[in-house]
Amino acid sequence: MTNKILKYTALVIFSALWLTGFSPEVSKWLYQIGFTKDDYRYGDLYRFSNLPQFRVLKEVCKPDKMEVTKPNTSLYLIGDSFTEEGRVAATDFVSGAFYRFFIGQHPFVKLDKTKKNILVIETVERHFRERFATPYQNLTVGEPTPTQAVANLAKNAKSEFWYDTERHTSVLFSSDFFLTIKEWKATLNEYLFDRTDKNVVLSPDKKNIFYELDARPSGITSSFDKISEKEISLLVENVNRTYDFYRKNGFDEVYLTIAPNKSAVLGTDLGEYNHLIERIQKNPALRMPILDIYTPLSSSKKMLYDIGDTHWNCEGKQIWLDAVNQKL
Repeated sequence: MTNKILKYTALVIFSALWLTGFSPEVSKWLYQIGFTKDDYRYGDLYRFSNLPQFRVLKEVCKPDKMEVTKPNTSLYLIGDSFTEEGRVAATDFVSGAFYRFFIGQHPFVKLDKTKKNILVIETVERHFRERFATPYQNLTVGEPTPTQAVANLAKNAKSEFWYDTERHTSVLFSSDFFLTIKEWKATLNEYLFDRTDKNVVLSPDKKNIFYELDARPSGITSSFDKISEKEISLLVENVNRTYDFYRKNGFDEVYLTIAPNKSAVLGTDLGEYNHLIERIQKNPALRMPILDIYTPLSSSKKMLYDIGDTHWNCEGKQIWLDAVNQKL
């Protein structure tokens, strides 16, 4: 009898742990009740590297709630992790309505023609060349067909309930106790073998940490990859075609933001920066209006990125929010 109880208890426990690897909602609930800690509390780059010098809690942004001064304006934001849920919210903007979608999704929206509809497309620099290799047209204005609705439902269900080993790792090994053990290993590898996690790159003085994807010497995601004028012209053409597409589909204004790679601002001693953002934003053929975040971030003497993270800190994000609200 005792053996059966132990077997069934073990079965329930391991089934529950197994379930956490399938649903982000379950993982989120475990965090909310205090069972687990935020796996990204020290930043995504610290999470990769576990180097103790970058174990600094990310800033918790507490911006003042913006007064809605443009009640007849609807803001639609398509963005990546720089503008994901938890980083930005409706209360950050002066618009009467706010809708946010992930840049990789294919959402359908119905515009209220009695209001001014503004679209902001935000993409991090390292994925700009991929995303605008063709005109970006993921957002569709109108109602989906039954076939499209079913396809979207299936995609969302797959993303919401699909096994992910990272979720298991977060639940089981995100405590400070386990992070300290990981730090010992990471420190030994760095000092004895000059080796770090494959996903990160350290600055020559070891004071900054970067995402390897944009800090590598070359490649389409790299800040230091050589880009021909022919490709720049193609990218600008596709940005213009994106602008025309959404204006024709009912948006009153369409803006583009290219969030700079951390390596493009703080890692210029890693190689020769290709100045991708400036070459797009200053191109005389560009017709889409720009929300420029590169200039204030690159010219500031302040640290506008989180220490152990690829993303901007609260002050850096506020610069972008102020730019958006000024346009609104």
